[in-house]
Amino acid sequence: MKKNSKELINYALPAVFENILQTTVGFVDSVLIAKISLVAVSAVSLVNGVMAVYQAVFIALAVAVITVVSSITGEKQADTLSETVRTAIVLSLVVGGVFSVMSLLFAYPILVVLGAKGAVLSQGIIFLRVVAGTSILMVLMIVLGQLVRSAGRPKLPLMINIVVNILNFIFDVILIFGLFGFPKLGILGAGIGTALARLVGVVMLVLALQKTSHRIEGHLFSGKLHIFKSEIVKRALPIMGERLMMRLGDIVIFVIIIVYGTDVFAGNSIGETITAYNYLPAFGFATGASILISRAFGQKNKAEISSLTKKSFVITAILSTILGGIIFAISPVFISFFTDNATAISAARIVIFISFISEPIVSGVIIYTAALQAMGDAKTPFYATLIGMWTIRIGVAWVLGTGLGFGLWGVWIATVLDNVFRFFVLKLRYERRLKN
Repeated sequence: MKKNSKELINYALPAVFENILQTTVGFVDSVLIAKISLVAVSAVSLVNGVMAVYQAVFIALAVAVITVVSSITGEKQADTLSETVRTAIVLSLVVGGVFSVMSLLFAYPILVVLGAKGAVLSQGIIFLRVVAGTSILMVLMIVLGQLVRSAGRPKLPLMINIVVNILNFIFDVILIFGLFGFPKLGILGAGIGTALARLVGVVMLVLALQKTSHRIEGHLFSGKLHIFKSEIVKRALPIMGERLMMRLGDIVIFVIIIVYGTDVFAGNSIGETITAYNYLPAFGFATGASILISRAFGQKNKAEISSLTKKSFVITAILSTILGGIIFAISPVFISFFTDNATAISAARIVIFISFISEPIVSGVIIYTAALQAMGDAKTPFYATLIGMWTIRIGVAWVLGTGLGFGLWGVWIATVLDNVFRFFVLKLRYERRLKN
């Protein structure tokens, strides 16, 4: 069992640091955009809500890829590995292409449906068309990174992301503020900088993949690719459903909150940007656990599965709670980077406090979701999220926040109740599946 602890940490820690880097760049980007105006912050927040939906689909595809590839590795089915890798990349191109075209054509109606008006709408359209219009780069980065990681090279994606994030920051600063003779592009510059950095990342990941056991052999489209009948698609669909229910629910929550005013909405966005760090240990260990649990599942090693899940949960619950406590304690400093608006500050503090006290439960939701999906059960997380988000979180948020006038407090109390519900459902299902 000591071996699986070391292996878990070897896979999880690079993913944690990778998430920290990505979140830090997002944090810095938000600070830079806040220098433009609170309208720009609101516009980017709405677009990020849309991008979260897109990312949910892309991550679902990546989770399906990593669990299928790891299971094949555990079962030692080397003959099907090459076809699976090529299928994963072709699927990424198809999915990314569809989302890119859709974003370019329907940016205006998408944001109008979300309640954007006036300056927020005009700024949001610009940002959405650039960032979401290049979605194909995002999905390729996510899937290629997971393929490299599952090939036993967990540090490579981290190294590449360091380069990408540094480039993203440099490009954003230059293009947002018009340095070194470049035009001052504002929010458009932020979008272009992100797209350029991702393009570099995709090229680097392709080159890295070709140096691993999961390299693309032959032409990408050579041989028989039963794309839409593949195990990846079968596993990805319910995972996509689960993540889409989550992200679409978040957008409905955005619509509920934006009624409380631009300042409250901006404050909520600032709070969520800051607390994004709280969840990074859980997501990192979920990535590592997915690979190793899938491999153990392919080997039918239940003791290994149980050990990996418990260790992942305990470690992430402790780390996330400590990190959440530190962020809560020094949150006034972080918030001051964004705004001095009293209403926005108050809203951000609510988000940060609720996030802190919820860490153990949220960690459990993330880890048990990853464990079940790695064991081939993607339906339970889907149903748990469907019920939790769309009946408990949204329903209770509207009743408490809008109906009874608790405002943002009501929304975040509903969020806690949703997470508690999903934690117990997922844990019970995991225990039953492990016994069978």
